[in-house]
Amino acid sequence: MGIVQMAGVALLSVALILLIKELRPTLSLPLRLAASLVLFGGAIALFAPILAKMQGLFALSGGEEYASLLLRATGVALLCELTASFCRDLGEGTVALGVQTFGKLEILLLCLPLLDDVMEMAKELLKI
Repeated sequence: MGIVQMAGVALLSVALILLIKELRPTLSLPLRLAASLVLFGGAIALFAPILAKMQGLFALSGGEEYASLLLRATGVALLCELTASFCRDLGEGTVALGVQTFGKLEILLLCLPLLDDVMEMAKELLKI
């Protein structure tokens, strides 16, 4: 799906959500979740060619282990942002902030091995 189709899905979803919110408020949340999942699925589909290109670039540079780290960190960031947006939409800003903080710490934890590698490289450079 291209951006035009995704924009259409988003606008149609918002119109339906607003209409249903007036008629049957209890059905607006499932519709909002379904629309978000469709948009998120489209974003994941766009991520596949990016993933293939990144793996090729990392294979050429000899840093394949960093590719999985980068992809996991990107996944954590996207999932946390989506979850925090849901929480904010439901009026739970504090929970959204907690999710974002947890995501940032998770990414930092994922990057610790990378920091070790950078420190090892720095030690090697200082020995020469």
